[in-house]
Amino acid sequence: MLGRYREPVRAWIDPIGRVLHQRLHMRPNHLTIIGLGVSLACAAAFVTGRTRAAGVLLIVAGLCDFFDGSLARASGQVSAFGAFLDSVIDRYSDLVVLLGVVLYYHRAADTQGVFLTMITMVGTIMISYTKARAQSIGLACEIGLMERPERLIVLIAGATFNVLTPAVIALAVLTNVTALQRILYTRRAAAAAAREDALR
Repeated sequence: MLGRYREPVRAWIDPIGRVLHQRLHMRPNHLTIIGLGVSLACAAAFVTGRTRAAGVLLIVAGLCDFFDGSLARASGQVSAFGAFLDSVIDRYSDLVVLLGVVLYYHRAADTQGVFLTMITMVGTIMISYTKARAQSIGLACEIGLMERPERLIVLIAGATFNVLTPAVIALAVLTNVTALQRILYTRRAAAAAAREDALR
């Protein structure tokens, strides 16, 4: 949903990418790996019950992911492998953070929280999988209520403002709704493409 604003915000994030490249001599893959490291620290914070610290670390991890594209453009290092690596690391980061939340609830003997977080993990995986499978048959599928920025915002808010369980409930429902949205969208798009092929 927020993905539609990606292009307009480039005007003010690209200068930051240039600073990271020219002043700090960073490469986009460096920022990607740093983001994964911060996500691991975030997961550890959840496990130890420091949810507000986890929220702050999640903001930092999100910023790393936010700026790695601008750094790639500023350094002239935009590549297919870089995009692939970024996507793979994003999935690892998402899942390791959610695993930290699972262990947080497990340590609190909150079975409902564990179950809801595991449902969120399933929805998170399926959001990415449906997009990848749609792309494999030649269809763009970048729609839905809970793309990665929205998921980060909800989890950050839940951790920071001590409303983690309501946030996880929202994620458990809306991640799977988003996956369903992508399934239905791809079905319609595939049918439309088949009709166009039949008319040629």
